[in-house]
Amino acid sequence: MNVETTERYRRAAETSDVALALSAFAPDAVVRSPLTDRVRFTGHAELGPLLEVAYSHLRDVRFHTDTGDETTRVIVYTARIGDEKIEEATVLKLNEDGLIAEATLFVRPLPGLVALMDAFGPDIARRNGRTFAARLLSVAAKPLLAMVRSGDKHAVPLAGPKPA
Repeated sequence: MNVETTERYRRAAETSDVALALSAFAPDAVVRSPLTDRVRFTGHAELGPLLEVAYSHLRDVRFHTDTGDETTRVIVYTARIGDEKIEEATVLKLNEDGLIAEATLFVRPLPGLVALMDAFGPDIARRNGRTFAARLLSVAAKPLLAMVRSGDKHAVPLAGPKPA
């Protein structure tokens, strides 16, 4: 199995090394947002700033799964964004050179995903020269994050099994 690429990707995330991460991606690689099908990042010029933002917010990155074959890998890690815990699974499609051609990200639990949106959105918009959008995103996500955190703490447990 070709794990050299995912090993570089892992080491890059654990050490916040953007250059090392980019070395694992094909020059025309595509990264699909965990938030929406409407946003994707293509090529090193777009991936570099995305990785810089991600690495500035992710803490305590710990990979626990790397599985798959020569063309498709799934890697999973836990981390923190502020006070929120996240777990991210990434499906990687590798090209004939063993580099990441496509990455699709999935993040759980919901409070962590919304915290990611709250933290990453404004920073990515700023790096793309969209200052008004950055201001709008920094305000728009706050009520959603508060609702999701409250629901996760108070409402979601009501649907679970009754305590013994």
